[in-house]
Amino acid sequence: MKRKVGISIPMFQRNFSDRRALEIAKEIGADCVDFCLDNYDIYDINRNGSLYQKSEEEIIAYFSSLKEYSKELGIEISQTHGRGAGLKNIPEEDEILLKNLRLDCLATAALGAPVCVIHNVTSIFMGPDPDPELMHRLSFELFSKTIEFAKEYNIKIATETFGDAVRFKACDFFGNIDQFLMAYNKIKDTKELSDYICICADTGHSNKATLYGNPSPADVIRMCGSDIKVLHLNDNDKLTDQHKTPYTGCIDWEDVFNALDEIGYDGVYNMELDLKHFGEDFCIEEAAFAVKVLRHILDKRYC
Repeated sequence: MKRKVGISIPMFQRNFSDRRALEIAKEIGADCVDFCLDNYDIYDINRNGSLYQKSEEEIIAYFSSLKEYSKELGIEISQTHGRGAGLKNIPEEDEILLKNLRLDCLATAALGAPVCVIHNVTSIFMGPDPDPELMHRLSFELFSKTIEFAKEYNIKIATETFGDAVRFKACDFFGNIDQFLMAYNKIKDTKELSDYICICADTGHSNKATLYGNPSPADVIRMCGSDIKVLHLNDNDKLTDQHKTPYTGCIDWEDVFNALDEIGYDGVYNMELDLKHFGEDFCIEEAAFAVKVLRHILDKRYC
């Protein structure tokens, strides 16, 4: 079976436009895109002039037109990336976050994507040694409320595996895989929530978390198992969240692909890359090379 290659497109969306980003993804040979909604300049209910300040009808019309355009181009919007900041235990900020998340879910459905990836509560905002009870409470609140939106729009929410909190030189609280799975399983074990939650495996994040005693990216995949429905494939040197093309850092990719086979993964092989390693003017060429690399790996392995 031919595997689908996907690529996250936030840089193309920022540097060009949403429509042009879809065109570029098609031109460089991707089958699918991870559409970025985590852009506070454009998609933020609290920012004047934002699309998210318009009526729901206008929001739906905008994203539905992108869905139709993607069909014309022959490229699939296989997932979206929603908010990158979790709840902070600051009521006024958390209220805005949840309002944006509801619109992220609305946009995801209008784009025809089945899954919206969001970040959990993070040590980046909560400090290097946060209260575990607070972190788990906020995590459950974040996902239980967001899943209510997912139910309304008939999509799934994916919680993303975490890495480290660089500013504190510490593992992110939910970068600890045991804490991550504890939080995830609490949601999964709640009957009214279980059908709307899944996992996004971010290999780069998991690689950075190994510095603090966590398992390899491949073993994280094995631990999460078939609940992994979407991917953020990227490489790094463990020290910096470089979001590099697979096989250009220190991750054992043979083991990663073995692990994906073991759990029966049959979704899109989506890459989330930083496309500025050779300068922003070279971002399209870098993305095109990454797609060729991953296509070669998958074709050699599975075809």
